[in-house]
Amino acid sequence: MIRLITAVLACALAFPALAGDIIAGDLRIEGPVVFKSFAKARAAGGYMRVTNTGETDDLLIGVTVDGPMAMLHESREEDGVMRMIHLDAIEIPAGETVSFQPGGLHVMIMGLQPDDLPVGEALDATLIFDRAGEVEVIFNVEELPADGKMMDHSGHSHDNS
Repeated sequence: MIRLITAVLACALAFPALAGDIIAGDLRIEGPVVFKSFAKARAAGGYMRVTNTGETDDLLIGVTVDGPMAMLHESREEDGVMRMIHLDAIEIPAGETVSFQPGGLHVMIMGLQPDDLPVGEALDATLIFDRAGEVEVIFNVEELPADGKMMDHSGHSHDNS
Protein backbone atom coordinates (compact mmCIF):
# COMPACT_ATOMS: atom_id res chain seq x y z
CA MET A 1 0.00 0.00 0.00
CA ILE A 2 2.80 2.42 0.83
CA ARG A 3 4.44 1.67 -2.54
CA LEU A 4 1.17 2.52 -4.33
CA ILE A 5 0.80 5.82 -2.47
CA THR A 6 4.44 6.68 -3.15
CA ALA A 7 4.02 5.88 -6.86
CA VAL A 8 0.87 8.02 -7.15
CA LEU A 9 2.55 10.96 -5.39
CA ALA A 10 5.63 10.64 -7.59
CA CYS A 11 3.48 10.76 -10.74
CA ALA A 12 1.50 13.74 -9.50
CA LEU A 13 4.68 15.69 -8.73
CA ALA A 14 6.34 14.73 -12.00
CA PHE A 15 3.44 15.88 -14.21
CA PRO A 16 1.83 18.96 -12.64
CA ALA A 17 0.90 20.46 -16.04
CA LEU A 18 -1.53 17.62 -16.75
CA ALA A 19 -4.27 19.41 -14.82
CA GLY A 20 -4.21 22.37 -17.23
CA ASP A 21 -4.92 20.62 -20.55
CA ILE A 22 -8.37 19.26 -21.32
CA ILE A 23 -9.95 17.01 -23.92
CA ALA A 24 -13.68 17.51 -24.41
CA GLY A 25 -15.14 15.57 -27.32
CA ASP A 26 -13.29 16.68 -30.46
CA LEU A 27 -11.71 19.67 -28.72
CA ARG A 28 -8.34 19.82 -27.01
CA ILE A 29 -7.71 22.87 -24.83
CA GLU A 30 -4.04 23.33 -24.08
CA GLY A 31 -2.17 25.46 -21.57
CA PRO A 32 -4.87 27.80 -20.24
CA VAL A 33 -3.03 30.65 -18.54
CA VAL A 34 -3.86 34.14 -17.28
CA PHE A 35 -1.29 36.92 -17.39
CA LYS A 36 -1.60 40.10 -15.34
CA SER A 37 0.53 43.05 -16.32
CA PHE A 38 0.95 44.23 -12.70
CA ALA A 39 -0.44 43.48 -9.21
CA LYS A 40 -3.01 46.30 -9.15
CA ALA A 41 -4.32 45.65 -12.69
CA ARG A 42 -8.12 45.75 -12.99
CA ALA A 43 -8.07 43.39 -15.99
CA ALA A 44 -6.14 40.37 -17.20
CA GLY A 45 -5.85 38.31 -20.35
CA GLY A 46 -6.54 34.59 -20.61
CA TYR A 47 -4.75 32.55 -23.26
CA MET A 48 -4.75 28.96 -24.54
CA ARG A 49 -4.78 26.87 -27.69
CA VAL A 50 -7.95 25.12 -28.85
CA THR A 51 -7.57 22.29 -31.35
CA ASN A 52 -10.57 20.80 -33.12
CA THR A 53 -9.67 17.22 -34.05
CA GLY A 54 -13.13 16.54 -35.45
CA GLU A 55 -14.67 16.93 -38.89
CA THR A 56 -17.17 19.62 -37.90
CA ASP A 57 -16.47 23.27 -37.08
CA ASP A 58 -17.35 24.51 -33.59
CA LEU A 59 -17.82 27.98 -32.15
CA LEU A 60 -16.63 29.31 -28.82
CA ILE A 61 -19.68 31.42 -27.92
CA GLY A 62 -18.94 32.48 -24.38
CA VAL A 63 -16.89 32.21 -21.23
CA THR A 64 -17.67 32.57 -17.55
CA VAL A 65 -15.25 32.79 -14.64
CA ASP A 66 -15.65 32.61 -10.89
CA GLY A 67 -15.99 36.20 -9.66
CA PRO A 68 -15.05 38.80 -12.26
CA MET A 69 -16.60 39.35 -15.68
CA ALA A 70 -15.10 37.66 -18.75
CA MET A 71 -15.57 38.26 -22.47
CA LEU A 72 -14.08 37.05 -25.73
CA HIS A 73 -11.82 39.70 -27.28
CA GLU A 74 -9.34 40.23 -30.07
CA SER A 75 -6.58 42.81 -30.19
CA ARG A 76 -6.37 44.32 -33.69
CA GLU A 77 -4.37 47.09 -35.25
CA GLU A 78 -6.63 49.58 -37.01
CA ASP A 79 -5.15 52.69 -38.62
CA GLY A 80 -1.93 52.22 -36.65
CA VAL A 81 -3.73 51.94 -33.29
CA MET A 82 -4.16 48.72 -31.30
CA ARG A 83 -7.76 48.20 -30.28
CA MET A 84 -9.54 45.51 -28.29
CA ILE A 85 -12.66 44.27 -30.04
CA HIS A 86 -15.41 42.32 -28.26
CA LEU A 87 -16.32 39.13 -30.16
CA ASP A 88 -19.64 37.31 -29.92
CA ALA A 89 -18.03 34.04 -31.06
CA ILE A 90 -14.72 32.58 -32.21
CA GLU A 91 -14.72 29.89 -34.87
CA ILE A 92 -12.79 26.71 -34.12
CA PRO A 93 -12.51 25.13 -37.61
CA ALA A 94 -12.43 21.36 -38.00
CA GLY A 95 -8.89 20.00 -38.11
CA GLU A 96 -7.31 23.29 -37.01
CA THR A 97 -5.80 24.94 -33.93
CA VAL A 98 -6.83 28.41 -32.80
CA SER A 99 -4.27 30.20 -30.63
CA PHE A 100 -5.31 32.70 -27.99
CA GLN A 101 -2.18 34.77 -27.35
CA PRO A 102 -1.03 38.26 -26.38
CA GLY A 103 -1.76 40.70 -29.20
CA GLY A 104 -4.52 38.52 -30.67
CA LEU A 105 -7.47 36.48 -29.47
CA HIS A 106 -7.93 36.32 -25.71
CA VAL A 107 -10.35 35.95 -22.82
CA MET A 108 -10.61 39.41 -21.26
CA ILE A 109 -11.12 39.19 -17.50
CA MET A 110 -12.43 42.47 -16.12
CA GLY A 111 -13.56 43.90 -12.81
CA LEU A 112 -10.60 42.65 -10.83
CA GLN A 113 -9.79 44.19 -7.49
CA PRO A 114 -6.22 45.18 -6.60
CA ASP A 115 -4.14 42.12 -5.84
CA ASP A 116 -6.73 39.69 -7.30
CA LEU A 117 -5.24 36.71 -9.12
CA PRO A 118 -1.73 36.63 -7.66
CA VAL A 119 0.87 34.61 -9.54
CA GLY A 120 0.58 30.95 -8.60
CA GLU A 121 -3.19 31.06 -8.11
CA ALA A 122 -5.76 29.53 -10.45
CA LEU A 123 -8.99 30.83 -11.96
CA ASP A 124 -11.87 28.44 -12.59
CA ALA A 125 -13.67 29.11 -15.86
CA THR A 126 -16.25 27.61 -18.17
CA LEU A 127 -15.79 27.82 -21.93
CA ILE A 128 -19.11 27.60 -23.79
CA PHE A 129 -19.01 25.99 -27.23
CA ASP A 130 -21.87 25.72 -29.69
CA ARG A 131 -21.32 21.98 -30.30
CA ALA A 132 -19.10 20.77 -27.45
CA GLY A 133 -21.18 22.56 -24.79
CA GLU A 134 -19.77 23.77 -21.49
CA VAL A 135 -16.17 22.83 -20.76
CA GLU A 136 -14.64 23.47 -17.34
CA VAL A 137 -11.05 24.78 -17.43
CA ILE A 138 -8.56 26.10 -14.92
CA PHE A 139 -6.45 29.08 -15.95
CA ASN A 140 -3.12 29.15 -14.09
CA VAL A 141 -2.06 32.68 -13.14
CA GLU A 142 1.47 33.43 -14.31
CA GLU A 143 3.69 36.44 -14.86
CA LEU A 144 3.83 37.64 -18.45
CA PRO A 145 7.25 36.65 -19.75
CA ALA A 146 9.53 39.61 -20.48
CA ASP A 147 9.50 38.77 -24.20
CA GLY A 148 5.68 38.60 -24.18
CA LYS A 149 5.70 35.05 -25.54
CA MET A 150 3.81 32.17 -23.99
CA MET A 151 5.50 28.97 -22.88
CA ASP A 152 4.60 25.84 -24.85
CA HIS A 153 2.38 23.71 -22.63
CA SER A 154 1.46 21.28 -25.41
CA GLY A 155 2.00 17.60 -25.05
CA HIS A 156 0.07 17.44 -21.79
CA SER A 157 -3.55 16.34 -21.60
CA HIS A 158 -6.27 15.67 -19.11
CA ASP A 159 -9.46 13.90 -20.17
CA ASN A 160 -12.26 16.03 -18.77
CA SER A 161 -15.16 14.10 -20.32
